[in-house]
Amino acid sequence: MSGAAAGAGDGATGRDPAPVVLGPVPRVESGDRVVLYGIGNDLRGDDGAGPRVARALEGAVPWTVRAVHGLTPELADELAGADLALFVDADADPSLDAPVWRSVEAPRGGAAGQLLGHALDVPGLLAWCVALHDRAPRAATLSLPARDFSLGETLTPTADAGVAAAIAALTAIARG
Repeated sequence: MSGAAAGAGDGATGRDPAPVVLGPVPRVESGDRVVLYGIGNDLRGDDGAGPRVARALEGAVPWTVRAVHGLTPELADELAGADLALFVDADADPSLDAPVWRSVEAPRGGAAGQLLGHALDVPGLLAWCVALHDRAPRAATLSLPARDFSLGETLTPTADAGVAAAIAALTAIARG
């Protein structure tokens, strides 16, 4: 799968269009060790979208898949052994209507990233990986559209559609 969108619809067949994921699709090379982190809190509405994707993919893709509440320096050990790291997380940007891929690179200059509370952002985690292991994998985030982060386990229709699109896109990537 390559290009700007994964899963273009097929209006000619009368089927609903396939879910769309925007942005440059990460490439998985043969033999790549892939780690996927679904990030978020299941008890905060749409924030649970990332962990839902991770749980749906556990055992369905040949990758290391984890649902995590946040990114912590301890993850750098696992990350150092990966060739590609995928981070799936809810995004509160109200203009985001579909999941979108974004490439991420480890910051240069040896900075280990700032620890904010008990969690890091993706570049910060990659910087810790470089600081501790002198390497970081290629990385991309998959931002899922989210609207409601209030207490509860229910996803909004927007987030639920994003989860379905992410699962379909990630499954297709894993198949090659």
